[in-house]
Amino acid sequence: MSDLYALQGKASCGKSVTLKNVIQLLTNKYPKATVNILVNGNTDQKVVFANLKGLTVGIETQGDPLSRLQDSLPDFMKMPCDIIFCACRTRGMTVEWVKLLSNKYSIHFVPKARVSVNQQKVANLSAANALINLAGL
Repeated sequence: MSDLYALQGKASCGKSVTLKNVIQLLTNKYPKATVNILVNGNTDQKVVFANLKGLTVGIETQGDPLSRLQDSLPDFMKMPCDIIFCACRTRGMTVEWVKLLSNKYSIHFVPKARVSVNQQKVANLSAANALINLAGL
């Protein structure tokens, strides 16, 4: 079964920044992987890595209610992505969108806590590395 890692937390706790760090770390670690940037906004991205250790990996950094997460998750499933990373809130519609993929993906909710402003950069990078390790990448 494929895996979906949902970085879960309240608003403004660093979920999107952490996932952008995941994108950058994977880009650096696997320079031969094909990176398809589907959305490259000022604050959020939607990216698919092909041939990353023989896998297809989808990453959606936007995980707010009424965001494109609702469309991105089925898109990743259709590709089909072996691993999905996304952001979601602690409850509500974003969590439900993630759960809709439970028939095809093993869902892993990974908590993301808010830290003080002066610790955010280090905490987000540490969380990004932890996600990559958790996924075996």
